[in-house]
Formats: sequence, C-alpha cells, structure tokens
Amino acid sequence: TAPAKIDEWALHAYADGEIGDDQKAEIEAFLAGDEPSARLVEAWQQQKRALRQAFDNVLDESVPASLTAALNNGGSWHARPYLAMAAALLLLLLGGAGGWFMANEAGGPGLRAIADQAITAHRIYTAEVRHPVEVGAADRAHLQTWLTKRIGEGFIIPDLDAEGYVLLGGRLLTANDKPAAQLMFEDASRKRITVFFASDPSNHETALQVERKGNLIACYWLDGKLGFVVAGEMDLDVMMKLANVIYDQLES
Repeated sequence: TAPAKIDEWALHAYADGEIGDDQKAEIEAFLAGDEPSARLVEAWQQQKRALRQAFDNVLDESVPASLTAALNNGGSWHARPYLAMAAALLLLLLGGAGGWFMANEAGGPGLRAIADQAITAHRIYTAEVRHPVEVGAADRAHLQTWLTKRIGEGFIIPDLDAEGYVLLGGRLLTANDKPAAQLMFEDASRKRITVFFASDPSNHETALQVERKGNLIACYWLDGKLGFVVAGEMDLDVMMKLANVIYDQLES
C-alpha cells in the first residue's frame, strides 16, 4: 500500500528538523515514493544550509542604525516593491515555507482566487497540442494590443529568450467575471509555462507568493491594477529565478 499523502505543513516541519520521531518514518516513506515532494524538501534543506553557512556569524550583530531609521521612517511597503519582495524571499528561505508571503493581507482572497483560476487555465491549455493559444507569436503586436484593450490595462509581453523560453502566443480568458489573459511560452524540450494576468479591483501591490500543487508551482502577486500569475512544472529554485525575471520586466 502506498503511503498516505502528507500535509505540506508536516513536510516543512520535517525539512526544519522539527518533526516528531513517530512521524519521521512515515514522512520518509512518503518521500521515497514521491520524487517531486522529495526534491522540494531537499531544496528547502539546501536553502537553510546555505543561509546558515552565510549568516550564522552575523546573528549576534546589532541592527545597523541606518537600517533601523529607514524602517521607522514611516514609509509604505507598497512604495518599495523590491524591498517587499526581498523581505518575503527572506521569510521563505529562513522558514522553509512554501511561498513568498504578501507584505500585507489586503487583497489576499482576491489574489488567491486569481491564482487558482490561473492554475486551472495552465493545466487545461498547456496540454493542448494543436490549439494551445488563440493568437500566435507571429502576431505579437496584435496580441498585445488586443489583450490590452480587452483587459483595460497596459502591459508588456515578457522576453524570455535568454531563459530558454520562446513565446507561443496567448489567449483571452476570464477571472472573477472579468477579462483576463494568458501568455504561453515553451522551451526546447517543449516544457511550457504560462503568464496569467487579470484586473485587480483592490488596486494593491503585494510581494510574491508561491503555491505548489503536485508538480506545478505558481508564483503570483498584485501590482496596482493587475494581478499576475506565473505557472509551470519545474524545481522551486528554477521557478523562483524565472519569476524574478518576469517580475523585473513587468515592473520596468
């Protein structure tokens, strides 16, 4: 009989060395038969080891006065998207958590709803062989103009050639009863990723978050009037790097 599915919180506790002996054997048996979960746990453990090696010697140092002053200067996290992203990434690495957490809770439920719809769309359309997109990459300019008009917000189509992914095209979808869009990219091995975006009625900005569903990893965030979701089947560290590239291009 295959081991029962292990809750993700238990995998976090195992990676942190905080799981009880009574559950340790059960989790190790599960990981032995679930390669994606085993790779994810190993990635968390590698990150923790790297952080300890790099920063254990500074844990006892006092916080620099300049940093304390900057944090107490009354500024908003929303005005510092890169600072918010860096802080969220630090939470992920230090805690072995399954995602980058938002800088605040505003817009949380709406963002998660967009992410869930993007994940569903990713699974449906990346499986298509003949019709993965409505408008192909050959009509890139038309694709951008059309989706911008339908969604009502300007955006750029990320250039992922340097990351090994070429644009296949895109399609018009819906999210929360409003127009949304999906861009699809493919690498040389025909592995596909999608960039999904939809209107954000809350008009908030958040740091990146990460959600894992089976082999699929999705990074998502809000940036003013749009919510973005990057989804694909790959290792966590690879997705984190790719999401940062896309984030930087969209922010620019």
